[in-house]
Amino acid sequence: MDAYLVPKMSPPIYQAVGDQAVLVSYDETIDLEINKRCRSLSNGLVRQALPWLEESVFSYRSVLVIYRPWLIHFLEALDAIKKIEQGLYPPPDVPPRLYEIPTVYGGSSGADLDRVSAITGLYPKEIIELYSSTLFTIFFIGFLCGQPYLGGLPEKLYIPRLDNPRLHVPAGSVGIGGIQASLITIDQPSGHNFIGRTFLSLYDPNKIPPTPFRAGDHLIFKPITEEEISKYKGKFPLVKEI
Repeated sequence: MDAYLVPKMSPPIYQAVGDQAVLVSYDETIDLEINKRCRSLSNGLVRQALPWLEESVFSYRSVLVIYRPWLIHFLEALDAIKKIEQGLYPPPDVPPRLYEIPTVYGGSSGADLDRVSAITGLYPKEIIELYSSTLFTIFFIGFLCGQPYLGGLPEKLYIPRLDNPRLHVPAGSVGIGGIQASLITIDQPSGHNFIGRTFLSLYDPNKIPPTPFRAGDHLIFKPITEEEISKYKGKFPLVKEI
């Protein structure tokens, strides 16, 4: 079996990060196949139960490998990581799960819908139709409390972030920032443009795991009315049957 290769992908770049980590970086783009390779490398390191491995964390296009410097030197860790990366095979075919996220668009739930309309030239109804019909993919979980980083935003909806970020955005807010779609899991500051909100509970520190999502899962933001909020408020997202 040939090693796992992504067509047209440049070789990874390896960089020392402090005195106990190596950053493995791929092409600077949001690409599903590159992200799959990051996941494959990260999971491959973990599966080997290496005594010197402290943690492996992947993002859109890179993997941070944290090692225990009292057990291995930098050059030894670097060589081991390179050998694992060069021998990668396609990640196991774990079926992605689909979550339907009930979303109230516009009004007080989506204060930036008109701004997005003005920038894109699309009517609010067209924005809602385009956003809600898109199948988004979770590339990784990170930043704050189970927040999913999403890929798949239609190019027609690419718009700049706000010049002045809001200091408070409520949990469940659904938006756009640059080429990224966003789903806010807890109250937080943000410079994204928010066009809607779900009232599901997206993060619960008392649950294991505290978020239902994992990398590779899909999300669809189904439009609902304000009158339907009570049906979903406070509930955890459920997997939608495909």
